[in-house]
Amino acid sequence: MKVNSVIVASPGINGMVRRANLRSGLFWLVLPLLIMFMTGCAGKPWTTPVTDAETASITQTFKEMQQRDDSCPRCLDAKATLFWDGPGEDRSVSGFFLLMLPASVKFVVTNPLGQPLYAVVSNGQGFQSINTTLKQHISGELSDLMRQYDIPESLLSAHWGYWLLGRLHEQGAMIEAISQDEAGRGVWVTLRYPDEEALAKCHLLMQPDGKKLLARVLVDRQGDTVATLSYDYGTSRDNCPPVSRISVTGLPYGSRLNIDFSEILTDRVLSGADFRLKVPANYEVLETGDRGRVTVGSDQEDED
Repeated sequence: MKVNSVIVASPGINGMVRRANLRSGLFWLVLPLLIMFMTGCAGKPWTTPVTDAETASITQTFKEMQQRDDSCPRCLDAKATLFWDGPGEDRSVSGFFLLMLPASVKFVVTNPLGQPLYAVVSNGQGFQSINTTLKQHISGELSDLMRQYDIPESLLSAHWGYWLLGRLHEQGAMIEAISQDEAGRGVWVTLRYPDEEALAKCHLLMQPDGKKLLARVLVDRQGDTVATLSYDYGTSRDNCPPVSRISVTGLPYGSRLNIDFSEILTDRVLSGADFRLKVPANYEVLETGDRGRVTVGSDQEDED
């Protein structure tokens, strides 16, 4: 698979993808962030404010959703498939996905026979990557990696596990406005983050009757939209339906990214050890340094 043919976009984005292609294992870690960064200038779907009576009722529902989400399982084990649908370019990649709140993720990309090609893990601060084709291991700080690909700091959040699960985490955020949705899908709750360094606010599309989060729009401190995520959910016996699809829309050229989850397990108990990679013998060991540069490290096997 030629990963540099996945994205057709502006020269700046293509430049980021070409650099990512030099270290293909890292490409699958930064791909969703690269795509979210490409969010185009879509119109604002929130319209007129709701009434005072509706504000009180929706605020109470929002608090109940927060309490419910806080009690839901904190881990996800699933198959994940990333679909990129762009002009003249339809691509997909599949693998195994683990997530543990608040920000630990693992994605093992496999070929059609189920054999691992790449593995990437991150705890929200550091990352590791293994490329089985190149017999290469790369590790370093996630912030270095994001600087290398010019990904906004606002996407380096301690809460991105919640974004991927379609959960609320906004304890401490202040409700700034509640507005109608132009398509009648629900209401938009605008929250301001007083303590986030890079994110200023988010807009959440809620379905109050079903107590569902349908979409999340993240806005940085310059007022720019840095990510727009829409959610579909599967079924569940409890009150915590797992997310089954994340869609990123409003991209240049009418492109679209879907992340589909299947064979979902939410009852697994994971730990930090599940989000570390052991370096196989005879692999080249590299580390990211200042400004994301990759340097040769010690060729030693990681300890458990």
